Amino acid sequence: MARLRFSEEFLESLAGLDKRVEESVWKKLALVQGFPEVGSSLVEPSLRHAYGSACLKVVAAGYDVLYERGEKGDDGEEVVDVLGIVNQRAVR
Repeated sequence: MARLRFSEEFLESLAGLDKRVEESVWKKLALVQGFPEVGSSLVEPSLRHAYGSACLKVVAAGYDVLYERGEKGDDGEEVVDVLGIVNQRAVR
């Protein structure tokens, strides 16, 4: 199981969302934690530019949750950096 590490940007954005969306995001992140490769690499160019070429995304309640698989730590546990959350309508 991977260890999740959250960016300040992600946490601030998440705090501004309603409870239903927040619950959906946490469910998706639980899936990512168990299976870090689950996300899609089909990320819009503007998001790739903002979050890096290696970012992946999962969709939660109309939002793209962007993350990047990191290297394994000294304990052998993979680290997943949760980078941001973006309303899908804002990207298009």
